[in-house]
Amino acid sequence: MSAISISEFEQAQTCYEKKDYLKAKQILSKLYLQKQTLRTNYMLFQTLVATADYSAAYQLASDYLNDYLARNGWFKQYLQVGVKGGQNIKLWQLVSQISPYLNEAEQTLVVKTLLETGEDTQLSKSFSHLGAFELKQQRRIYQDAYSLAKEVWLQGVIPILVDQDVHPLIRNTALSDLQKLAYSKPVKIRTFFEEELELVPSQLVAFEDDPAVQAQEQLFAKKVNEGKLDALWQQAELKLVLMLLYPDFTKAKNLLGDYQQWYYLLVDENSKATLEKQVMILRKKVEKSLATWEKAWQ
Repeated sequence: MSAISISEFEQAQTCYEKKDYLKAKQILSKLYLQKQTLRTNYMLFQTLVATADYSAAYQLASDYLNDYLARNGWFKQYLQVGVKGGQNIKLWQLVSQISPYLNEAEQTLVVKTLLETGEDTQLSKSFSHLGAFELKQQRRIYQDAYSLAKEVWLQGVIPILVDQDVHPLIRNTALSDLQKLAYSKPVKIRTFFEEELELVPSQLVAFEDDPAVQAQEQLFAKKVNEGKLDALWQQAELKLVLMLLYPDFTKAKNLLGDYQQWYYLLVDENSKATLEKQVMILRKKVEKSLATWEKAWQ
C-alpha cells in the first residue's frame, strides 16, 4: 500500500473517531474503489453502521464474508447489521449452511440475535395475501418480507407457492428460498406449466447447482472468455427464463433437447422462424411472463 493510501486511511480513521462519518465514508469509499482490501472493507463497514446505512453495510460485508464469519466479534456485528438491514431470512439461510461448523456459543449467539426481529403486522398480512397486489407491489412486499421473523415468513410463504395470482418468478424464488432454508416439510408448488407438484424443498437441488443452470453457466463462461461482449447480458436473460421453469426442468428438456440449444430456442431472435409449434408456444408464454415482469420495473 502506498504512502498516500496509508495517509488517506489514517485520515478516514481520524474522521471516524471524531464522528465525522460522512467524510470518513467519502474517503473510504474512494479507497475501496481503488483497491479492495479487508482492512478498508471493515473500516467502511463500521462507518456505514455508524450512519445507520445497514443495508449497504450488509452488502459490503459479503465481499469478505468468510472473514466476517471467522471472527466472533465481526460475525456478531454482521448478524446484527443483517437484522437491522431487513435480511433476517437471508441470515437464516446462511446459518443453515454453516450451522455444522458453529460451536455452542456461536449457535446461541445466532438464535438470540435472529430472534430479536421486530414484528410488522401490516407487512406480514400483505405478504400472506401477496396475490391480491399488483406485480410491482408483489416484488416490493416480497423483498421487504425478508425482514420478518422466520416463523411468520414461513406461514406467509407457503400459500404463495400455489397462488396463480403471484408471478411465477416470485413463486419459484420463494421455493428457492425454502430450499436454502433447508425446509424439510412437504409443500405444493404451482409450476410455470400450470401443474401442481408436491415436494420437499430441502431435498431439491439448489437452483444454481441444477444441471440445466450449470450447463448454461459453462456455456456463457466460454463466451465471455472468447470476448463476446453481449454474453453477460444474454446469460442474465436466460437465467430469468430458467428461474421461470424451475424446479422441474424435465418437461422443458423433453421439448427443447440439449441444454446448449436453450438460449437459441427460448431467447435468440434469430430462431423464431424455425421453431416447432410446441416450442413456439412455450417461448411465447415465456416472453409474455418476462414482459409482465419487466414492466413492473418501469
